[in-house]
Amino acid sequence: MLKSYKEKIIHSFDQADQYDDYAVIQKIVAVKLSEYIKNNCMDYNSLDHKISILEIGCGTGFLTEHLLYLFPNAEFVITDISSQMLKRAEQKIKKCSNDIIFKIMDGENPQFDKKFDLICSNLSIQWFHDLACALKKLTNYLKPNGYIICSTLASETFKEWRSIYLHHQFECTLQNYPKKEEFEFFWPKTGSGYWVYEKIIDHFNHGLDFFRELRFIGASVPNKASVPLKRFQLNKIISDFNNYYKYCTYHLAFGIFRKFSAKGFFVTGTDTDVGKTFISACLTKLLNAIYWKPIQTGLNCNLGDTHRICQLLNLKNYDFLKPIIELQAPLSPEEAAKVENRYINSDFMDRINLNSNNTYIIEGAGGVFVPINENLMMIDLIQKINLPVIIVTRTTLGTLNHTLMTIEALRKRHISIAGIVLNGEMNEANKQAIIKHGKVKIIGEIPFFPSINLKELEISCRKINIPMKYFGYDY
Repeated sequence: MLKSYKEKIIHSFDQADQYDDYAVIQKIVAVKLSEYIKNNCMDYNSLDHKISILEIGCGTGFLTEHLLYLFPNAEFVITDISSQMLKRAEQKIKKCSNDIIFKIMDGENPQFDKKFDLICSNLSIQWFHDLACALKKLTNYLKPNGYIICSTLASETFKEWRSIYLHHQFECTLQNYPKKEEFEFFWPKTGSGYWVYEKIIDHFNHGLDFFRELRFIGASVPNKASVPLKRFQLNKIISDFNNYYKYCTYHLAFGIFRKFSAKGFFVTGTDTDVGKTFISACLTKLLNAIYWKPIQTGLNCNLGDTHRICQLLNLKNYDFLKPIIELQAPLSPEEAAKVENRYINSDFMDRINLNSNNTYIIEGAGGVFVPINENLMMIDLIQKINLPVIIVTRTTLGTLNHTLMTIEALRKRHISIAGIVLNGEMNEANKQAIIKHGKVKIIGEIPFFPSINLKELEISCRKINIPMKYFGYDY
């Protein structure tokens, strides 16, 4: 006798020996998911070490085959909760590579003594009891900058069937899936995560074909709370489906999550001289962090921001990193380089390698669209460094446009925004407008100081509320 709901799911998939013949949707979604993986992770093939990939819920290996093609030199751990599904995948895949481990595993309760560059799953995590909790656990098995890329089902899946159940006031036996607005809260704050939504329409000659398809792929287990329909009720449901639909819609959610490269924040501003360096000093002191300004211009005007912060905080050599690029003119990096007849080669980005055990405060040069060269802007550097962003903005007239444009630009790149620091004379109207239209948190309000010293630094530190959830805490 089956003891638990999860055992029913395992038993159902164990019996699905005709899976490959009926899992048409799963094949299509595997192709789509492989494209998301390709678009985000193909740089892995240029690394000087073997990457490690974990697949959750492999089924008979639809996605696995794409992974082997995309990453021929990777190490793979291929898992499924169903021993028979795993056996089918192994029979199909084992001959393709020698560097594969097949493992029976419940994806909700992974147990490894290693971490992975990529964790992926195709249409299996919808069976998880607590998806948010499971995703949080899985992110713990990612290396810094590692990805989770997965597909699952969203709430309106099979809405045609659900509407018929509702019309007859029958209890729907189909699985329930999260709403779009729920998905947005599933990723933990230890990385940047988002979801992309698509839909596929599946056509049937008869309503019975739908249920037959679910049974043959092992997906016919009813939801926990439902009571099986009586024969006459099922006949009504199928009759209405045949008369009004003969198709049903899969609403798909593709999740992409990238773990941060280290602890800390990237500090950017809405424009130059907005107070980034002072706020960076406050954050460096509060977090006992390593300070770094990768690109420094304007050295013919002063000794630079790194020197200022080192003096203000009395930093030791191991408390800061020297800039990669130093330029004399107080211009954008691209223009300052031209003045010196220099060219900033984009390959400087390849030399960025943060120690994931350290905490960093990294300060940008100007705003997010300051050009570094003809191909790179500051936002590209932000994306490469891969830390949550704190935006420093003015409180005066014009700040709404600059701040909201900065927020929009970062969100288009799926870069996490940890919060806004308002720097200047308090302006409640602007503050509330930024919160309302930017949908962000104000984590600090710092008054204008005519001079900067340790006293002002101490005052300002007390006015900044660092969001510790980006360090894995719940606050």
